[in-house]
Amino acid sequence: MSTPPSPPIPTSKKRRLSPPSDDTEETTDTKLALLLSLHPKTSLETLLEALLSNNGSVSAASNSLSEPSTKKPNAQPKNQPRKQSLISPLPTPPPRIPLLSFSTSRPSTARQQSSLTRFLSSPTSIISHRPPAKGQTQHFFTPLSIPATIPVELQTSFLPPSLASSLLSELLQESTTFPPPTPFRLFDRNVVSPHTCGFFLRDPTNEARSHAKAYLSYQAIPLASRPYTPSMLRATEMVEEAVNAAISRRFPGKKPWGLTKEPWRTNAALVNRYHGPKEAVGWHTDEVTYLGPMAVIAGLSLGVEREFRVRRMMPGDGKSVEGKVEEKEGQYSIHLPHNSLIIMHPGMQEGWKHCVHPTTKVDMHPTAGETRINITYRCYRESLRPGVTPKCGCLVEGKCKLPMSLRAVFDPEPDPDVPRRYFWNCNSAYLADGDGTGCGYFKWAQFTEDGEPIWVT
Repeated sequence: MSTPPSPPIPTSKKRRLSPPSDDTEETTDTKLALLLSLHPKTSLETLLEALLSNNGSVSAASNSLSEPSTKKPNAQPKNQPRKQSLISPLPTPPPRIPLLSFSTSRPSTARQQSSLTRFLSSPTSIISHRPPAKGQTQHFFTPLSIPATIPVELQTSFLPPSLASSLLSELLQESTTFPPPTPFRLFDRNVVSPHTCGFFLRDPTNEARSHAKAYLSYQAIPLASRPYTPSMLRATEMVEEAVNAAISRRFPGKKPWGLTKEPWRTNAALVNRYHGPKEAVGWHTDEVTYLGPMAVIAGLSLGVEREFRVRRMMPGDGKSVEGKVEEKEGQYSIHLPHNSLIIMHPGMQEGWKHCVHPTTKVDMHPTAGETRINITYRCYRESLRPGVTPKCGCLVEGKCKLPMSLRAVFDPEPDPDVPRRYFWNCNSAYLADGDGTGCGYFKWAQFTEDGEPIWVT
């Protein structure tokens, strides 16, 4: 005779019998930060594997990491291939977990990250990533977590620590001499960018140096150039090597239309200084007048960590509905710690906008305090140097013709084999002493498949 089953153990009504929802579950990076604080000498990949094998339980993962290994070292046969790790090795330095603050003041949007289970459940999760819904922001803290559908790549702990420190110190001093922001015209009013910047050219003996005074910002403001600092020059070769390797990884076969066949070589840089959590820059695309089509830009972040936000441009974006700007899709926030490199790949300036988001407070950096220095390395094309690009047909102040700006027709998901569309337009609409309308002069731009201009008279 079988024994009757035992009655169920009574449980409290408040006890949760099902896994917590995504809104209440701790984020992946929070769990990793907790594990890292308990096991500071353990690699990130080992921590991720421990969480995966313990169904996302921090306590169980910590216990498994604390248990002594029963395997003998070097017990694997010499000719037997090693067992592949659950986490594929990155071609970049290992991701860095930021020091997280667990106070209630941390932005609540960080909870919108995917849970650990979804984050690691499938190796194709990055490819099948679902964009954030309208009004939502997805936060990413590590290179591994950024979806491949976003045309950016993050590399952390990029420079040797000593070089990162010397570069930061040089530019903190150099940035104190940056000119104050110049007002420009936008939407029928004069505005000022809430941060300062300096324009640097790599080679003082280069022919481009003779055109230095002719370079303009996208607000038609002349850029006063200065040479790269010694540490900038040392870092430049490392940036070039990383960018060219990243381009090869992203486009292993046929390159997309407009991308130059020449190796990426930076010859100019904008250095931005953001002092304090309120200094930021709004949604924009970078100036491509001297870069040409399908530009690649690399940004090196030093000092305090800030949010780099990106969003896809969609049809209907930018329309005003009851005084608010309409957006069809949410945005992504990539957290950039000290000594991190963000690479904006071809198509970023043509289909996406980015910004440095203001915040209420930042975690102080031991050297920079609450200041962030960002170096945006660029590759100016010789074929688009000042003096070669077209000038507007209108007269500015009755004495000179203003150089025109090159702009892209936005398309977030183009065919890589189909040429992008660009146009030249008048810059006078951005002059602070203008009426904000400009003359409306416009002409289509033409380029070869390598992004070189075709001048039509």
